[in-house]
Amino acid sequence: GFFIATVSGFSTERRGLIQALALLRRSLAVTLATLATVASIVAYAASRSGEPVKISSFEFLGCSGDWNDKEVSPEIWRMGSANGMTYLVRHPATCGANVARGEKATFRDGVLDLSYEPYSKDDIYAACMCEFWAKFTFQKEPAAVSSATFDGQRARLKGAWPEG
Repeated sequence: GFFIATVSGFSTERRGLIQALALLRRSLAVTLATLATVASIVAYAASRSGEPVKISSFEFLGCSGDWNDKEVSPEIWRMGSANGMTYLVRHPATCGANVARGEKATFRDGVLDLSYEPYSKDDIYAACMCEFWAKFTFQKEPAAVSSATFDGQRARLKGAWPEG
């Protein structure tokens, strides 16, 4: 014969099934909580990144030598001209980069964030910090720019900036 023991009114097979379903329900609850947390982190990051701003022209000016400043933060000069508003960026990066890609600008709460990726076409880099320069020009600058960052990093501001 076939014998099934009963515990608290349920067979051993049924009790095992109930325990497995309870464990599965807990796992599902943890998974859903994790997904909700990840979704809120992604939504928060998206809201912090700012609105994209159209760049009229971008020019990678390259490396002008070793980075000799004690301060490692970037510098941004703001200059107006007949062509619009230009931001000249000076920042440290790994020596060897000879081209740029992925230039972008975003605007949020009065701050214009400029960024691009310097890289080496030949994938050859040196173990030093270089002083890189790049120029971002905008025909239409967001009206309320009061500050700027480079790649999310606070910059030392130079040139003509609004009081505030």
